[in-house]
Amino acid sequence: TLERGLELLELVAAGHDRLDDIAKTAQLSRSAAHRMLSSLVAKKYLTLSSEHEYKLGLKLMELGSQAETSMDLPQEIQAMLQEISTRTKETCHLGVLEDHEILYLAKSRGSRGFEMASRPGSRFQTQTTAMGKMLLAHLPRPQALEQFDPQRTVTEFSVKTVEEFNEELDRIAAQGYALDNQENELGLICVAIAIRDRNNQPLAAISVSAPSIFMSQERITELVALLQ
Repeated sequence: TLERGLELLELVAAGHDRLDDIAKTAQLSRSAAHRMLSSLVAKKYLTLSSEHEYKLGLKLMELGSQAETSMDLPQEIQAMLQEISTRTKETCHLGVLEDHEILYLAKSRGSRGFEMASRPGSRFQTQTTAMGKMLLAHLPRPQALEQFDPQRTVTEFSVKTVEEFNEELDRIAAQGYALDNQENELGLICVAIAIRDRNNQPLAAISVSAPSIFMSQERITELVALLQ
């Protein structure tokens, strides 16, 4: 079925690249999984290497590129991101919470000559990103803490325990902004604030990301003031 095929694509995207692993995780028979995977390979949604590993195919890259160019975000938001990037020389993102992850909706590239791996449509852990932590800080605390997984720390700077994460959310709620201090990617610091609706409820988050050498506490304070 279509739903099953999409599930297999998501499993491969998550790193399940062997037939037996995919079949077991999807709770399919080996023959059924192989038949569906073969169809996806034939349509170029997946590739199969000589080592019998499945990877995402060029067709998905093509569709992703088309989706990025056709996203119907208000022109005001795109213009705002571009203005921030121009003024700061840094990369700027817009993201929302979805399914316990931060979903990147838009990106404006900086002018310092380095490229981040993020792009519209990318998903990252909430617990290691500034935008994710910013939005979690506005959820009921039990709900926010449920999204913390001590096994999913990314770098040596990532928060390691739920107690530390709870303290971090307290800090974010009090100061009005969140930091990713090399927690998601070494050498990179991000600062984020929430974008609120008319009822003062957070709808999304906006962040500025820069190499750590450009992110002194004084610069972070300046960026927060600019974002607010």
